[in-house]
Amino acid sequence: MPSSPRLHLLARAVIEDGGHVLLAQAHGHAHTFLPGGHVEPGEGLRACLVRELAEETGRSFEVGAFLGVIEYEWQDRSGVRQHELNHLFAATSPGLTRLQTVTSSEPHLTFAWVPASELKARQLMPPLLRCWLAGDRQQRSSFASTLEEG
Repeated sequence: MPSSPRLHLLARAVIEDGGHVLLAQAHGHAHTFLPGGHVEPGEGLRACLVRELAEETGRSFEVGAFLGVIEYEWQDRSGVRQHELNHLFAATSPGLTRLQTVTSSEPHLTFAWVPASELKARQLMPPLLRCWLAGDRQQRSSFASTLEEG
């Protein structure tokens, strides 16, 4: 019998400016992702995102509107199934624009402002985010999943 997938509850920031999106990348990995991270026990999604963004960038952020959830299942390098629930929120930091370099406070991460038109080339994960971020804002669904509906 296959083992149950490991569940990841995540809060992610959609930080946009002038048609660009701020992406994070871990050293040694080809894919990119939105800033943010894992929710700790007893922590709310918004509080998690404020904490994660401060830890990652050293900057204070304001968490805005809830934008939706992206559900994603994948296998890690050892073959263990992983199941993510990425809760997306708009976020801003006073004075932060795409013309500024965002320096990482965590040595394993880098940040880059990427035009929305180049998200596919940056291997943004989960893959559904590529279309979701590049799409018409009025047509965005608040929920997307790579899992088959049953």
